[in-house]
Amino acid sequence: MQYAVVENGVVTNIIVAPEDYVYPFEGEAIASNEAQIGWTYKDGQFYPPVEEEKDDLSFTETTQPESSEDPIEV
Repeated sequence: MQYAVVENGVVTNIIVAPEDYVYPFEGEAIASNEAQIGWTYKDGQFYPPVEEEKDDLSFTETTQPESSEDPIEV
């Protein structure tokens, strides 16, 4: 059986153990075939991490500093 090890509401590990397994360390092992490391556990449910929205910037917008001066020729 697969268990999600949960510490402070976050899945920190996935282990495989018998059904009668008792987790001997800090946190708890909760039976789950869906949870993955990094997921949260709240009110008896597992939730995947929420992806932050990123602005769609072009490569040059993310790598070029903004400047009001003309480029210097060498």
